[in-house]
Amino acid sequence: MANFPIDIVIFALLAGFLILRLRSVLGKKTGFNKEDRVVSPSNSAVNRSQIINNNQDKPVEPVKPKVEINIPAPDTEAGQMLNRISQLDSSFVTQKFVEGSEVVFRKVLTAFANEDLTVLKSMLVPDAYHAFESAIIARKNLQEKLTIEIRSIHSITLTKVQLIEDESIKRATIEVQFISNQINCTFDKDSNPIIGTESVTEFIDSWTFERLLGTGNQGISWRLKSARSGK
Repeated sequence: MANFPIDIVIFALLAGFLILRLRSVLGKKTGFNKEDRVVSPSNSAVNRSQIINNNQDKPVEPVKPKVEINIPAPDTEAGQMLNRISQLDSSFVTQKFVEGSEVVFRKVLTAFANEDLTVLKSMLVPDAYHAFESAIIARKNLQEKLTIEIRSIHSITLTKVQLIEDESIKRATIEVQFISNQINCTFDKDSNPIIGTESVTEFIDSWTFERLLGTGNQGISWRLKSARSGK
């Protein structure tokens, strides 16, 4: 016992004391701290990047040209007739009539080119229908083919409004001018163009719509009475 190295014991105690002090100051480290983790992109960020890339691959939709609408002022004769029509027919709204006339314009021209008599009969008065039907029959007999493609409509103008009122009938007619760009061409049986052109051409069409007014005719729509076309 007298020869036991007391200095080694002292050094061992000091080393243990220092280890405990360092442990209390630095603390334990188990696993990864948040600062040590490699942050991966979130799913939402990846999805946003994919959406952006997908949108860049999609073709840009062309902007539809705005149609110029010309409606007679209320203090004009035509404007007063429009007001009178709305008094006789509570369902009549000028703006809706204009929108409906554009739909009819497109459908009638398409049906005429496609020889669709069913559509034409539903949108034309009898006299106008027979005129269109005769033109289609003559075209078939000659083995001709008509192509009509409306590329755009520049303007729609209400040019004339008439109203016939008597004890037995109230009939309204509205003349509408359409200015449009069309491909309008007739081909013979050998597919050679004989009337019109395959190029886009400006057309000025004047169509007259007719409707019987009154409580008993609320379900009858405006129908095409006559059509004149020019360039």
